Amino acid sequence: MKFGIGLFSLQTHPENPVSHAEICKNTLEQVKLAEQSNFYSAWISEHHFLEDGYCPSPLILASAMAAVTTSIRIGTAGIILPLYNPIRVAEDSALVDNISNGRLDLGVVLGYRKEEFEGFGIPIKQRPSRMEEGIEIVIRAWTEGGFSFEGKRYRFRNVNVTPKPVQKPHPPVYIGAFEEPAIRRAGRLGYPLLIGPGRTIDMIKETIRIYNESAKKAGNDPDKAEHILLREVYVGENKKKAREEAERYIINMYRYYFSLGVKMFVRGRQLTGLDDPMFEYLPEDRFVIGDPEECVREIQRYRDELGIGYITCRMVFPQATHKVISECIKLFGKEVIPHFM
Repeated sequence: MKFGIGLFSLQTHPENPVSHAEICKNTLEQVKLAEQSNFYSAWISEHHFLEDGYCPSPLILASAMAAVTTSIRIGTAGIILPLYNPIRVAEDSALVDNISNGRLDLGVVLGYRKEEFEGFGIPIKQRPSRMEEGIEIVIRAWTEGGFSFEGKRYRFRNVNVTPKPVQKPHPPVYIGAFEEPAIRRAGRLGYPLLIGPGRTIDMIKETIRIYNESAKKAGNDPDKAEHILLREVYVGENKKKAREEAERYIINMYRYYFSLGVKMFVRGRQLTGLDDPMFEYLPEDRFVIGDPEECVREIQRYRDELGIGYITCRMVFPQATHKVISECIKLFGKEVIPHFM
């Protein structure tokens, strides 16, 4: 199995009052440590206009990670593609692929916060068309010489993006998708999914079923898609410590995401507010929390029940100190990953 780490987001938190400069420094130390600790990849997320300084430029951070590492792959999970000129994304990502000598994975997402689209002056209703045209343009810019494009949202003539990526035919592309139309779009386009961490095993099975159905209908082979499952992970020396700290770092983080407008379902019911008592049951069948033995057993379930061979561990929490995150990385790398190598 392959294991990624993330999501690196550069967020501050009142309980962890450090500067953004210090967070950037710590992030680069953490990705170097992850590389030394058997992790296969590191993943960066993106948001805009948030008070906690959430990372607005994942490819810039990716280039910094590339400069201080030699083997770990670096991915975006994901770039909010409808907010960008896709030619710019193609240029920046190709340059990161060169800086890293072919270690970039490009994950793209639709985005969901209206404040972000309003901030960039882009109608949120244009997300699907900007997404589909954007992916096509990025791929063509990576793989073709001078080319022209005329679509619903983008039009240009004789553009030749240089340098081209190191990876051939191009860097891997992943699509983050939550709602059914987005999952079907990914299957139709033939790119693997970044499966979000808030889903139960049954929800993941349904996601994969929808993807496979759409892929087959479009003539794509779903068996060739190596999906990546994102999972909240907290490993501790003992079960009690792990569960107490996971409550502090993970559940509170989900309350924050809920406040941003992310839909959440627990035991088949959509959460209605921050005081919803069903938050208590959120960890059920969703998170990997415990001592190394518990974590190994839970990961084996994903492998055996879902056929998933690639998990990205979300263990970089805004409330957690650099020391706490580093200890989690080292323990997981030493005691959990070797069971799957």
